[in-house]
Amino acid sequence: MPQSFDRIAVLGLGLIGGSVLQALSLGGYQVSGYDPAPAESGAARGAGYEVATTPVEAVTGADLVVLAMPLPRLDEALLSIAGAVAPGTVVTDVGTLKVPVLRAVVARLPQARFVGGHPLAGTEQSGFLASDPMLFRDAPWALSLEDDTDLDAWLSLAVLLCDLGAKPVPTTADEQDTAIARVIGLPHVLAEALALTGLHGGELGLSLAAGSYTSGSRVARTRPELVATWCDGNPALVAALDDAIGWLQSSRDSLARGESVLPLARAGHRARIDWEQREFGPVDLPADPEVLRQHGRDGGWVTAVIEKDGPDVGGLRLLGMCPLTD
Repeated sequence: MPQSFDRIAVLGLGLIGGSVLQALSLGGYQVSGYDPAPAESGAARGAGYEVATTPVEAVTGADLVVLAMPLPRLDEALLSIAGAVAPGTVVTDVGTLKVPVLRAVVARLPQARFVGGHPLAGTEQSGFLASDPMLFRDAPWALSLEDDTDLDAWLSLAVLLCDLGAKPVPTTADEQDTAIARVIGLPHVLAEALALTGLHGGELGLSLAAGSYTSGSRVARTRPELVATWCDGNPALVAALDDAIGWLQSSRDSLARGESVLPLARAGHRARIDWEQREFGPVDLPADPEVLRQHGRDGGWVTAVIEKDGPDVGGLRLLGMCPLTD
């Protein structure tokens, strides 16, 4: 079986990092956190969690390091721990974009075995006090599997994520960032635009705002600097915006001609219903990177990593779920 982790360090104790710290502790893992912000480290320490006083203290002796700081602080954090991360240590992260993190870790921690990660969970809140150990239950968690990714490290993280109740999705950094542009970056940009459009309509509209406006603009409550880190530097977001603008422009032109938005309403309704009504079935997967990546492309995730039965004792296979096709 893949290695289990004896000691884990979580650097960054905001919403996601704090939730990782709590979930790992609840799962029985020995985990230490660190955050340079006194408010976050103090809140975690006050809640009874082990919190180091320096990042070096946190990662010394750890066999897994979880990077949970905002992207603009990543390089500084990597430089601070570079001399304390032992060769072969597994390093992962929880950032939205994977390509810039992959580049930074390869440059600053060449001795580590890096596997990029991104939990698709969270709220518009931030900080340790908003964290929740149950945040990742049934949540997809992108887990990057590049051509040069250490497969044992990847499998070990997949086991850990399954233990936390998450759904590891095999992917690559490029493919993850392209997909995320449409389901995270674009919704945030549209929410900001919707919030501004409603505001510019005057007080009457705001006093009449109900579910459609509040739901559509909810994530505009997210800290702006975080939204920027999820969108900036991702060229795939340009194509996603082009698609959205195309639909909006078409509907705008129809209204200007006195026609209907019914085509957009029908297409959007069908897309949402089809997404909600997808059916999934179990699959058996070999521990083969390309097979696993294709499984992710097909919309699947991993549910367990187990030892093979029969004559090939000592080998591994993975159980997963994948959308059923007609």
